[in-house]
Amino acid sequence: MAILIIDDVPVTRKIIESFLKDGGHTDIIQADSAENAFHILGLYADINTPRPSIDLILMDIVLQGVDGIEACRLIKNDQRSAHIPIVIITAYTSSEHIETAFKAGAIDFLPKPINKLELHARVRSILHFKSEVDRLREREKSLVETTLQLERANVLLERLSNSDGLTGIPNRRYFDYMFKKLLASGTRLSIPISLLLMDIDNFKLYNDTYGHLAGDDCLKLISGAIHDTIKRESDFIARYGGEEFVIVLFGVEPQTATELAENIREHIFGLKIPHSSSPVSDWVTVSIGVVSCVPEPSVSPENMIDRADKALYAAKSRGKNQVVQFEFDGI
Repeated sequence: MAILIIDDVPVTRKIIESFLKDGGHTDIIQADSAENAFHILGLYADINTPRPSIDLILMDIVLQGVDGIEACRLIKNDQRSAHIPIVIITAYTSSEHIETAFKAGAIDFLPKPINKLELHARVRSILHFKSEVDRLREREKSLVETTLQLERANVLLERLSNSDGLTGIPNRRYFDYMFKKLLASGTRLSIPISLLLMDIDNFKLYNDTYGHLAGDDCLKLISGAIHDTIKRESDFIARYGGEEFVIVLFGVEPQTATELAENIREHIFGLKIPHSSSPVSDWVTVSIGVVSCVPEPSVSPENMIDRADKALYAAKSRGKNQVVQFEFDGI
């Protein structure tokens, strides 16, 4: 998927390109001004003239000539480029500047200086969302899209406005909204659903030993590791609170859910994040509680969360750094 970087500072463009390539993105185009970007996007050409297929625009808000806000308006007002999501990059993070960017058509913003992990999380989330919307548009043309697919697109759109500020992944508010909807869909369609509640072991000791800034970096690394482990578009993670994360798996059997939880635990342990004060290991570890069921009308989000929490408590009680599956027998 092609990403267009618009910035009039060559060093900044190179840094962003380097970050994106580290995240696995290879189709990257650069423009040193809004005017050059308009040419790349084909806004000055005949509507039938071939032009690169751009999937995402990362644009500085401060540009020589046409600035980022005006460029955003022009791009969004042209039917040939209106569908391309735009992320504004800015050192001005006041609500007034951000609101102006959103009104101009930006879908998100990144503060300067750019954090690599946050860039990866935002780009991955937005490209994932755009890919899903593009597929739904194609299906709409042939009138074969399903209600569930439309719900997923709506959920992905909601995620963009409900992300955790530190890790870039969805927050507790988003989780509450989406889990309720997916649980209702699972009940209606008799599709299994699994909930994984994960906690970083001895995280207070980690913060006491290395400091809260290191703790923030640890949370970012772990959220990235979960993203790397989860592959299906219907699965997602959220930051549940503090050092807790929650993962929802839609349409998988209990054994598969437990295996995925174990893969997540091993992946995080394999990061070898030092934790010299942990009584469990020299590295950062996590405990995970898993609950799975084919939901019935009597099963509520609170039921599922309570059982996942009990499974997590059991994992902690048995020595931490492990996965425990709760046997769900209904309500």
